[in-house]
Amino acid sequence: MCKEIEPCCTPVAPPWETPQVIPAQLRRVNNLIFRRIGQISRANGVEAVTPMHGWIMEYLYRNSDTPVFQRDIEREFSITRSTVTNILQLMERKGYIARQSVAQDARLKQLVLTEKGRQFHENTMLALHQTDEYVAGLLTEEENTELLRLLNKLYLGLK
Repeated sequence: MCKEIEPCCTPVAPPWETPQVIPAQLRRVNNLIFRRIGQISRANGVEAVTPMHGWIMEYLYRNSDTPVFQRDIEREFSITRSTVTNILQLMERKGYIARQSVAQDARLKQLVLTEKGRQFHENTMLALHQTDEYVAGLLTEEENTELLRLLNKLYLGLK
């Protein structure tokens, strides 16, 4: 005698359509936001900088009075060491950042914005803020508050 096994959940969409699960929908929205960042960036003459470069430059700019190291970038943006290494190497080759030795430990390299990085920082932040305003404008103030609350809840739960 064979029991029929009930599925643990019912599909939201037919099998030929992409399921409307949270990670898939977040990825779609993320892709569209990054596309919008690219459009606004090009309009502001910031074609050569990725959004992550912009966010790292902003972090370095905001923390210019304290030493910032690679591990700080890893923690702040929740990205792996190898990914951060690749990003920082590219930013260094493009002349946006420099690595400086630290007196107390020659193995440590402090990350600092170069003059070129500071100049790009302004245009990049303008593009990111314009994108943020555009996306926030698609929702009401209450919806934005709730969305940020839920995203922070997901972030803390997944961290």
